[in-house]
Amino acid sequence: MSQKKVQKHKKDKNNRQKTMQRDRWIRRIGYGAATAVLLGLVVWFSVAVYKNVDAGSASSTTTTEMDVTAVQDYLNNMNSSSENAG
Repeated sequence: MSQKKVQKHKKDKNNRQKTMQRDRWIRRIGYGAATAVLLGLVVWFSVAVYKNVDAGSASSTTTTEMDVTAVQDYLNNMNSSSENAG
């Protein structure tokens, strides 16, 4: 090996601990950032679903009124005609 390569190898060997520590910190920061982004997405998705469910439940409660007097009159006529026949 040339002298430059030997010197570089010695320098790298001496700084290996610092280099490994720096790499660990960079990896941890990356994991932390990915976790923060994922957590933000989960919270955003949960809030969006909650708002849609909450809005859907308020609009799904409807009241319908129906006029059944014609049916009631028909049934009364049927009952009165069956009583008159029997």
